Amino acid sequence: MPETRTIRIDPKMFIGKPFTKCPKCKKEDSYGLLMVNTRSYTKRCRECWYSENYDLPALDKKIIYLDQFVISNMMKAINEKLGKKEKVDKVYLKLFEELDRMVKLQLIICPDSMYHRDESLLSFYKALKRMYEHLSYATTFYDSGTIRRFQLDEDFKNYLTSKSSDWKSLLDTSDVLPGDWADWQDKLLITVDSLIKQKEIDSFKAIRLTTYENVKTIFNGWQQEKTKSCLDFFKEIASSYGAAIVKGYANMMAKYIQVSMGAREPTIDDVYSITNEESILISSMLRYLPNGADDFENIKKIMTYLKSDRLETVPINEIYSAIWAAIAYQSSRGGRTTPPNVGMFNDVEMVGTLLPYCDAIFVDKDMYSLLNFGAVKKVLSKYKAKVFSLTNINDFFGYLEEIKKNTSKKHYETIKQVYGNNWDRPFYEMYDKNE
Repeated sequence: MPETRTIRIDPKMFIGKPFTKCPKCKKEDSYGLLMVNTRSYTKRCRECWYSENYDLPALDKKIIYLDQFVISNMMKAINEKLGKKEKVDKVYLKLFEELDRMVKLQLIICPDSMYHRDESLLSFYKALKRMYEHLSYATTFYDSGTIRRFQLDEDFKNYLTSKSSDWKSLLDTSDVLPGDWADWQDKLLITVDSLIKQKEIDSFKAIRLTTYENVKTIFNGWQQEKTKSCLDFFKEIASSYGAAIVKGYANMMAKYIQVSMGAREPTIDDVYSITNEESILISSMLRYLPNGADDFENIKKIMTYLKSDRLETVPINEIYSAIWAAIAYQSSRGGRTTPPNVGMFNDVEMVGTLLPYCDAIFVDKDMYSLLNFGAVKKVLSKYKAKVFSLTNINDFFGYLEEIKKNTSKKHYETIKQVYGNNWDRPFYEMYDKNE
């Protein structure tokens, strides 16, 4: 018979520091923390099991998004087993220490995203996931397609009622960042490691390579456009977004009709195309048009909207187009002599998608330079997000310090009361027991 093992769980193990005197049985150092809820915490006595809930005040956490290179270098800065600690700039150790403390002090949250996950597929996946989930406390932005749909949905509703495009009405962080990120965190964080298949990694690499080759071709074309202004490039790129949605939907419908009429056998790609981003987006927009109305007229109204210049001011398209317009303009004037690297496409999409929902964003030096390019900076000036990189690293530490200074003494006292005196110590041992 196989050997059996018995695991004995003592309920006392779930009661932790800080311990105080029990208000009921008066036993010293027995009344500890059982759990932290979103707006309260529970203490329980290890001797008499007396429990009581205590209310917690609302929080005002700042949302700080960290580019993948920051996650990667912070991971290397504390991961002894990787053997790269001494090769990494010490600034990343300081970054980790400050960010980890401030997440634990309930002052900031650093959400992760699909961009972190995708770029972590290339190497050290588990270690990188451990880092970004630690600082995000497992709060994750919705994928870019969903965020695009939310913004266009809201703007389309305004369009139908002849309201002007108000970007503020399109941006509600709670719509795109689910979970309890704005509330108090429990001491215990549980995450799940999903199985990553080589096929997924190969697919991601292939997509990156194809995208890079396409960007190289476009870049070569930009170099010949000597007379276009940055605004010309912006108009051209921004208008292509709605046109691409229309084209994708039309291609899907053409295949659907052919299959329905028996003109062709359906393929796996045909099945997937019915639920592609363009189809989902237009199906969502149809909800706001009259039921029973002529389907052709409803689709026509959506197509008219998607081809209009109104989409130029939808945040996700406006920021994306402004950044690429800056790259195109620099290329046409000789300011850029080589195509953007393989990660730039993801970085531009990430900034265009997530920046409007953040209080601050930390990017690499190249992206920082682009976001401070005149036309791009003007577009970003309407949003609250502050932009940081290694270029202005001292400003970033100053920004974090300002958050701490503006936090009340009572808040810090509450932190100690709930979590204990040393709760904000950085988790240097994160990788001691991990692969």
